[in-house]
Amino acid sequence: MQKNNSSLKSIAQKAGVSITTVHRALTGKKDCSDAMREKILKIAAEEGYAVNYYAASLGMKKVNIAVILSAHDDASPFFTDRLRRGLEYCQQEFSQFRIDYKFFTYSRQDVDAGFLASIAGGKEGNFDAVLMHVLSIPEKYIPALEKIIASGIPVIAMESSPIENSRIITVGMDGCASGCLAGELISKFVHSSGRAVIFSQEMNLGDESALNARNEIMQRRSDIDVEVVSLNPDSSDAYSIIKSYLDEKKPVAVYASCARNTLKCINAMKESGKCAAFIGSEIFYESYDALHSGILDAVIDNRPAYIGYTALKLLIEHLVKKLALKNSYRLQPILLLKSNSTARYEQVYRHVDVDLSK
Repeated sequence: MQKNNSSLKSIAQKAGVSITTVHRALTGKKDCSDAMREKILKIAAEEGYAVNYYAASLGMKKVNIAVILSAHDDASPFFTDRLRRGLEYCQQEFSQFRIDYKFFTYSRQDVDAGFLASIAGGKEGNFDAVLMHVLSIPEKYIPALEKIIASGIPVIAMESSPIENSRIITVGMDGCASGCLAGELISKFVHSSGRAVIFSQEMNLGDESALNARNEIMQRRSDIDVEVVSLNPDSSDAYSIIKSYLDEKKPVAVYASCARNTLKCINAMKESGKCAAFIGSEIFYESYDALHSGILDAVIDNRPAYIGYTALKLLIEHLVKKLALKNSYRLQPILLLKSNSTARYEQVYRHVDVDLSK
């Protein structure tokens, strides 16, 4: 913050306090009440004074955030690594402030409910907020998370579907938008009748993208039969199931609603030959290559880094500015075709795929 004594004097006069008090409020010093600090910051903004609200507010106390993420595995580069990158980007943006992060990791298969209970009981530390990424939060986790919330600690889950009858805040991709976009593309790309196959992922809250893609196709094209095949992308037989569907049922269209199923479809079509209009999810090396080789017709990128960035920023703003949080935040996807995929791919893998302009 650049000092300007004439501006400080004007702010002090309007607030009815001394210049010293104004300076304390704008620099986060403790010798100023919260109510007076808010008043001074408001006047400063009206005066056009260059003040960093976050610095002023965070100077008052240290904020402790627990971050719960899945451990790195072979599937991480498709989504979770980019989500982590968004968190890191936000951490850097607020790096000059007094925020401590404690990271916890779990295997992709499960989060120990006892571990969540230990956070709720304060055994893992004293936190002001919890941020977590768990694919489709199982019901068994809800009681422990609700206990955390009941103690006054907000919980944000980087999760695409709102959790009904829960105070858990969700920030994630807009599955409705992704699915409707996929369904619209298939309806326009396919010029004959036949079967469309949607390879969805098994999720406790349901795969919203797959369901909305199915509904969109059915509304637009009565001549296309739609089949949704729910798969656990981590299972050993997921690839063989996809391969058999492509070889035996000869679909006219395919939509893979997650990155891992997209990769399996790409590999199956490489082996058997392209057999259908194919819409995939997320931009990564194999999907980018498949777009340019003609195997993939389009990719719906759900912007994992932006999800991570937005979730953490919302949490920090809530803790600092006391901004109210909504129950759910849905972030819009980006449609990629061969013509516009190169810039996006380069952006993602230059580690700058947090695009705040969209």
